[in-house]
Amino acid sequence: MNSPITFPPPSPVLKLTHHAASPSSEKWTATLNEERRRLLEDHEALRVREDNLRDYETRLRALQAEIEAGRSAQPVSLRATNAPFMRPSSRAPFSDDTALQAAWEKLYRAREILEAEQTHLRDERIMLHDQQAEMKRREESVAAREASVAEREQLIAAATVPVVAGEPIASEHTMSAMTRLTRAPFDMARSVFGGSK
Repeated sequence: MNSPITFPPPSPVLKLTHHAASPSSEKWTATLNEERRRLLEDHEALRVREDNLRDYETRLRALQAEIEAGRSAQPVSLRATNAPFMRPSSRAPFSDDTALQAAWEKLYRAREILEAEQTHLRDERIMLHDQQAEMKRREESVAAREASVAEREQLIAAATVPVVAGEPIASEHTMSAMTRLTRAPFDMARSVFGGSK
């Protein structure tokens, strides 16, 4: 079938002319010796591989011959063995078409439910993201309003004339009688306890 592969002799003959013993020729000789050593190593590795392949081929041929011999010679008594861990049931699962069809329908229904739930979850995530963005916009709007209100309050406070602590807000003559009656007890307490008006 396949003819054996033959390789050339392991040590090739290299002939060089030597002009003179110089450093470059010594370097060239060292390089050639290194290449020769590598070639010999590669040759030995290929020879070992060829031997391994021949052994493998021999084993394969023997195995093929054994298989061919087993096919041609029928054994006299075949003893049926059960596969390990088999259920001793008399009927195979889904042997009739209705049970198989029902199982496929369940699978399809479960897949539809899963897809609906995934769609619902995706929609909820989108809605939650939109709500968070709207809330952030509202927070920024409220912060801007608060800043403008604070600025207005500062302008109003700066525009109004501050009241001097010693001046009364309203004189005694402009107050109504009812206001004076209701303020009287407080004024008396201030005078007793030393508070200022």
